[in-house]
Amino acid sequence: MNDNPFSFDLPTGWEDQTVYYFRGPSEGDREHLLMLVLNRHLQHESVVDFAKEQTDAITSGLQGVEVVRDEDITQEDRNQAYEFVYKWTPAENIHIFKKYVFVLKGGIGFTFSCEFSKKSLKTVGVGMKDAVEALVPGTYEPLEEE
Repeated sequence: MNDNPFSFDLPTGWEDQTVYYFRGPSEGDREHLLMLVLNRHLQHESVVDFAKEQTDAITSGLQGVEVVRDEDITQEDRNQAYEFVYKWTPAENIHIFKKYVFVLKGGIGFTFSCEFSKKSLKTVGVGMKDAVEALVPGTYEPLEEE
């Protein structure tokens, strides 16, 4: 059974630019919402360049940002992938952790992002890896050969 509620062919000149949202598990008072944005017009062939184009604006534009993780996680024979996590303190005693996973596959750039608390980054954040793999197979796990 197809879980997609509708399908269509767009007229010439129109292109799907949907932003996808996936509701994740709640932990404490935090709701988790995984956002996926597709970039069908890549300006870069390298996932590092693709990620830096987006993360440089975060590190230079937000006050109180502390980068927690910033690295290419591409494994041999898998999709190009990059993880970026930062901690933002917009006010005293308010800490937001935001995790990005950038993936290049089949000429499309995938940008996943989700906000976490310090605690949920260690619990729900681990599950984000499974969600990314389910949506873009071959990112964290080898592709199954048929």
